[in-house]
Amino acid sequence: MKADAALEHARRLFRQGEVHDALEAAQAACELRPHSSEAWWLLARITRHTGLPGASDDAFRRAAALSKRRPLPHRVSPAHLERLVARAAAGGSPDARRRLGGRVIEVQPLPSPEEIRVGTSPDAVSARGGPGKLVLYQVNLENRSGSEAALENLIARTLSRA
Repeated sequence: MKADAALEHARRLFRQGEVHDALEAAQAACELRPHSSEAWWLLARITRHTGLPGASDDAFRRAAALSKRRPLPHRVSPAHLERLVARAAAGGSPDARRRLGGRVIEVQPLPSPEEIRVGTSPDAVSARGGPGKLVLYQVNLENRSGSEAALENLIARTLSRA
């Protein structure tokens, strides 16, 4: 299998929630294109979903070393993220606070396999968790944030669009 085909195959499987098959395809893409930050970034995200945080961190480091456009994710504790979310919710624009209204904000690590199978992107930073509920996915927020400031900004943008 050619590298581009392996990478696209891994992406498709990942979007469908077939993370173990996606993992094999992403590993093949990395073997075929060891200097591709895109392949390593995908492998990092997939391995995080398969419960292999150490392998995920290694792949994120590899992607970051290959491209400055791929900074290392900024990891924080769940309690710290909850504080950042509370601060962003309280400090948003009046319009953003109105849209949030009485909505409950829940933080989960990642979208579940079931959520992915019914259409939530495995890379989603948020989802509507039913009436009156907004779910934020901590790991995906962190994956897109290379610093504390970037994480704060992403949380604020996510809540403003809720």
